[in-house]
Amino acid sequence: TSAVAFPEGPVPEAASPNTPPPTAPARCVVKGIARPSADSEIKFELWLPVRWNGKYRQVGNGGWAGAVPVSSLVGPVKLGYAAAGTDDGHAASGGAEWAVGHPEKLIDFGHRAVHETSVQAKAIIQAFYGKELSRAYFVGCSDGGREALMEAQRYPDDFDGIVAGAPANNWSMLVTGFVWNEQALLKDSASAIPPAKLPVIQAAALAACDTLDGVKDGLVEDPRVCHFDPSVLACKSGDAPDCLTAPQLEALRKIYAGPKNPRTGAQIFPGYEPGTEAGADGWSAWIAAAPPQRAIQFAFANSYYGQAVFEQPHWDFRTLDFDADVAFGDRKAGAILNSTI
Repeated sequence: TSAVAFPEGPVPEAASPNTPPPTAPARCVVKGIARPSADSEIKFELWLPVRWNGKYRQVGNGGWAGAVPVSSLVGPVKLGYAAAGTDDGHAASGGAEWAVGHPEKLIDFGHRAVHETSVQAKAIIQAFYGKELSRAYFVGCSDGGREALMEAQRYPDDFDGIVAGAPANNWSMLVTGFVWNEQALLKDSASAIPPAKLPVIQAAALAACDTLDGVKDGLVEDPRVCHFDPSVLACKSGDAPDCLTAPQLEALRKIYAGPKNPRTGAQIFPGYEPGTEAGADGWSAWIAAAPPQRAIQFAFANSYYGQAVFEQPHWDFRTLDFDADVAFGDRKAGAILNSTI
């Protein structure tokens, strides 16, 4: 759709909040759209540095994607790589509303957009520089890690090397665990665990398990041998900042235990190990937020099941059947999103 030469200079669209824009070297910026299906609209962006090292690096997305990760292109281009990224086939601000009634777009997000971008980018690179690239790499984290493993499993010829950081690769089961936590903490107004109590929980967990390895260092060396009983935190006479009420204890135990199939008793996905509850940007952002409804996990839970699986924007997380519904979601969306081969 466009090809524009840029001199060395700042890249405003790659700036983070409250920070100056990064500087990128002289480059040609190519923007394009791939349409492998009648309902596909995969936008991608390829940066071609004047001083090219002969290699290609493609960057991954985060969350539900929805925009080209421009900020991730600056670093590779500074090192001489031709670099590209994609919006994964849709424009969005965090949810999966684009998947309702659009199964091809779910496929694009699941795996096709990253593959299509690699194919188109390599063709453009050869046309621009007049020679083939020597190496191709993919680097992604979280959803990008899922994409990285997906590339290795579905399109192993696309890249010579892959970095899969913190991969959300078992997407359908991971997000099922998010619903489990949402049901535990939002069962009623009494079940929510305030973020202010997370340091209390972590301190109690470390008191029980920190020294099991013979060293007191603020870490649980091997969570498998930590058998922390949170009942030591039970409030003795009403709610207080340094204890947990009975509903809060019940919710915490469920989070540690993780989701199970109520019919078979099988573990659906692992729970969360004790000892890191108060970590920065951890439970307070993802699980036990304030207000409770703003936990990041819950946004993923509701968008995955409400939009990608059941295609019902007003779906109620309280209705999820951890037997039949989970199996249905795994067949419908998990088969497209999971990179678990």
